[in-house]
Formats: sequence, structure tokens, C-alpha cells
Amino acid sequence: MLSVLTSAKPKIADYPFTTLKPNLGIVAYRDFQSFVIADIPGIIEGAAEGKGLGHYFLRHIERNSTLLFLVSVDTPDIKAEYDILVNELTKYNPEMLDKERMLVISKCDMLDDELKAELKIQLDKDFKNIPYLFISSVAQQGLTELKDKLWAMLNE
Repeated sequence: MLSVLTSAKPKIADYPFTTLKPNLGIVAYRDFQSFVIADIPGIIEGAAEGKGLGHYFLRHIERNSTLLFLVSVDTPDIKAEYDILVNELTKYNPEMLDKERMLVISKCDMLDDELKAELKIQLDKDFKNIPYLFISSVAQQGLTELKDKLWAMLNE
């Protein structure tokens, strides 16, 4: 997603934990405006206790004003994955959950309209107070809406 929204060139591969260090990119927005996004490596269960490089990554998250949780649509349980991330943030620093947040479901090009409609019903139940959005970096779907929502969140 970072490489599509910005001119950053992070390592990209088709396996988990490709991102090993935080990467920054500048998103060009409407009317010659911009904002910075940070791609933080995946947080694993136990990160708050220092598992893996958890503390190193969590410190980077503290610096962000808005939290975007990126979960792939092919994840077996999107809600469980999101809950793990929120739990690790809570254990590390509960104040991080005071930040505005959004769930972004990636790889939505893998869904047909019927599957997307079914998933929306489930997401509406599971994420009543958290906005969510479907995107596909490969198919360039939902990216303008993502930038619009991020801009709005950053400038409220």
C-alpha cells in the first residue's frame, strides 16, 4: 500500500513480515497538499512484552496521530486479527487507543460483489464504532477514498 500511495520503495514480497523496519512515505493529496504515512512492520501477539522487535515497532506507533490497521481479506478471522493488534497496543500503552483509528481490508480484488456484501454485513456487526474500508493496491481500488478518509481524520 505504501508504494502505491507514495513514492516510497519498500521491500514487497508475498509473505508475512516482509517489512522489517518502519518506512515513511509522503502522500500527495488534492490541491498540492500532502501528509506522511508510516508503514510499521506487523505486530505479533506478545509484542507488548518485547516478543520479536515489538517494543521497537510499538514506539514508532506512539508517534502517529492516527492509526490505520491493515488486515488482508484472506486472513481467516479479521476481527480476531484486529483484536490482537488492539490488545498489544493496550498492553503497551493504553493511551494509544485514544487516537482515531480505521480498519483497512486489503486485497479486496480477491472478492466478488457477493462475497464483499457478505463481509460487509459481518464487519458492520464486528466494527460498529470503527470505520472500515476495502482497498486493493494491485487493482488500484479504494485508494482515493482511503486518502480522502485519512486526510479528513488528520484534519478534524
